[in-house]
Amino acid sequence: PPPPPPPLELSGGALLSSARTTASVRLGEARSLMRACPDADLVAGDFNEADGSAALATLAAAGFGDALAEWVPRRKETHLWPLARGLTLRKRLDHVAYRTARLACVGCGVLSGFEEGASDHQPVLARLVGR
Repeated sequence: PPPPPPPLELSGGALLSSARTTASVRLGEARSLMRACPDADLVAGDFNEADGSAALATLAAAGFGDALAEWVPRRKETHLWPLARGLTLRKRLDHVAYRTARLACVGCGVLSGFEEGASDHQPVLARLVGR
């Protein structure tokens, strides 16, 4: 059976610093995924990783491109976390990584309007075609 998902914090909680303090866990996951699924062409979802992170660099070294980083301006976030006093933390944590030798990304965007009653992450939609 697959291992259980990692906690948001190594202690099991969730803090604003969680993405920073659990980077080593996500890097290990990326390395493990590449070992377990060497022929994978697509890895997509909530990475909890910013553009250029170590986990995404591991995928890039294995021949993956990042559709979000390639097509979507850096100012467009995929994660919204409301804070006190009407402030909102905005980050780019969701990605579509694809094997560039076998797939080409011809477009990618972040869909807005899913903030209420759904997830704190916005859907990332990428259009991929075979090479």
